[in-house]
Amino acid sequence: MHLNTSTKIFNMDMSFNIDDIKDKNEWYERAVNEAKQIHRKPSTARGRTLNQIIEVCLYGHAPEQYLLETGWDDDERPYKDLLDPMLDPVEIKTTEHSGNIPYVLNRCKEAKLEVWRNYPDIVYVFINDKKSKEYIHEGIYVWNGNKFKKDKILT
Repeated sequence: MHLNTSTKIFNMDMSFNIDDIKDKNEWYERAVNEAKQIHRKPSTARGRTLNQIIEVCLYGHAPEQYLLETGWDDDERPYKDLLDPMLDPVEIKTTEHSGNIPYVLNRCKEAKLEVWRNYPDIVYVFINDKKSKEYIHEGIYVWNGNKFKKDKILT
């Protein structure tokens, strides 16, 4: 997989407010489409209703929609997130607080080690407490062959 760490030239402050999302209909449609795919299989639905899954997908898709509107591309492969401006596949993760980041990154590591998933080498983490409209871009994590490590240059 191609990993171009020159994405620094595109690194702007990626923190945003929900009101910054221009196409709320597209955001909703993308989230609902993914929620339906998740809900279709009992193993991924895990007993959740479609509405519960839609809520989770809307939460997680907000940064994706914002980035799509600022020059990123959709990674149209199933269960993939985005392509950054250098066309590197990127996983976008959102969590409620920084204390959850080790857990999020461990789940990313587990997915990365399942080679068949073709999991990206780059993870962008956003924080939103589910009470405010603010999404804070916490950092960029890059796979080092063993784990996802915060990239101090890109972040």
